Formats: sequence, C-alpha cells, structure tokens
Amino acid sequence: MTIAKPCSLAIAAAVLAAAGCSQVLGFKDPKLEDPPSGIDDAAVDTPADAPADARVDAPPDTGPAACMPSACPFGCDPDTNACRPAKLWVFLTIGAFFANGFGGADVPADVRATADAKCFDTFSQHFAARACTKARTHAILTVSGGDSIQVMASTYSIPTTVEVHRADDDLLVFDTWNVLTDPTKAPRAPVASHASASNDADGTAWTGFVPSGSSNCAGWTSTAASASGELAHTTTDSGTAPGVLWLGQGSVSCNLQLQRLLCICWSGGN
Repeated sequence: MTIAKPCSLAIAAAVLAAAGCSQVLGFKDPKLEDPPSGIDDAAVDTPADAPADARVDAPPDTGPAACMPSACPFGCDPDTNACRPAKLWVFLTIGAFFANGFGGADVPADVRATADAKCFDTFSQHFAARACTKARTHAILTVSGGDSIQVMASTYSIPTTVEVHRADDDLLVFDTWNVLTDPTKAPRAPVASHASASNDADGTAWTGFVPSGSSNCAGWTSTAASASGELAHTTTDSGTAPGVLWLGQGSVSCNLQLQRLLCICWSGGN
C-alpha cells in the first residue's frame, strides 16, 4: 500500500535524530571530546614524531645564577661563580732598593710608575691568586706633596670601607684603609708576617710617611748621607706602645740604605 511509505520515512528520521545523526545529510554531528585525563592540549595537538623543539617547552635548567660583574665591585670568582671577597691586600716586595732605586735614578724620573710596577711584579710571582689587577696595585709611598700616602685613596680610587688583609696568609691587619693611614692607630697584627719579612730583622720598608710633610730622600732621587727617608716597621702591631707610628716609625739616612716597598692591591670587576 502506497500510504505506508511516508510513515516508514518518518520513523527512520526519528531513529536517526535519536542517534545524533543529521536529518539532512545522514551523518553524525561533529562533537569536540575532552582528551584523556593527564594529557595536555599541546600534546594532543603536536604529533608524537615532531621535532623536540616543536613540543611544549619545559622551563629550562639554567643552573646557578651567573656572577654579574656590575653587582661585584671586586670582580667574580670563576671557581665559585660568586663575587670575590671585598678586601684590600697588603704585602712587601721581594727585592730591596736604594732610595733612588725605583724610578728616581731615571731621567725623567717616574717614581710612582716604577714603584707600582715593582709591587705588581712581586704580586704576580707570589700572590696572583688574590686576583689584583695592575691598575689596582700601588706602592704605599709618599712620592711628593701631591702624591702622598694621605691622598692615595682619592688619587687611586682605593676602597676605604673594606678590610685590609695580609696577602701571604689572609690575616686581618686593619679594619679599613683609613685605619691603615691613621697615624694614631697600630695594626691588629704585623702587616707583614715574619716569614714574608724574613730578610729583614724588623720588616722595614720605604714609605716617606710623616703626619705632615714628607721625609722621602728628595722624592726618592737621592742617596746622599745628608738626606733622610722615613720607614715603616711592618712587624709592629697593636701591642706596641700607644703613639708609635708603624707607617712612619723611623727616619734613616738615604746613603746606602736598602729597603723594600710596602704595597696595596685589590681585585676589581670588568
């Protein structure tokens, strides 16, 4: 009977609708399904055989933070990747010199540059692990009125708020550079150990230091018996009687005197 066909079609359409199929095209409607638990969207979207850099990036393993020279005034220690200790290092030169033996005998004389160079030579041979630079190594020396120990900090940008240690054994000898140059203060301990001063019974060194003026063998150019030069006694310490000036503890004739130089240095950033 012909009237049964529309009914059959209607019934079929109802069945398709109940199954989620399109009544127009006869196909199942598209449906977005959630991925299985534990798999992120990126993993679903990226093929398994995609290159590694195409996959979702995990936070990189950056390791310990790098030492930043801008944050380390005394430079970076390459062994620890940390800032170097904020310290000044003091030491005696290996060699001893006549009063005109570190620049003053040259024409034209360049006492400061030669004296500093002799300090750096000793540093390079014996204390290189302290990482001082040549530009930050100086003889503690009064050369002239404009280049005296009293103005070295401003002239050579010497840090004045950090401790001063012996270069040979890292022993603290002064709280700061300002204490080192204070004529009323004595070192906490000898500025040079007896081992480093073994060539001299009293560990003496040319300095030319007096609280006002100078006594420096005519700017370290003279070996005349009539000229005099001030000495530091580097084995003096806080047990010495008050008022004794370790940095300018005695004046001697410039004639035939062989003395070492006292030096200061520090490391620095780039």
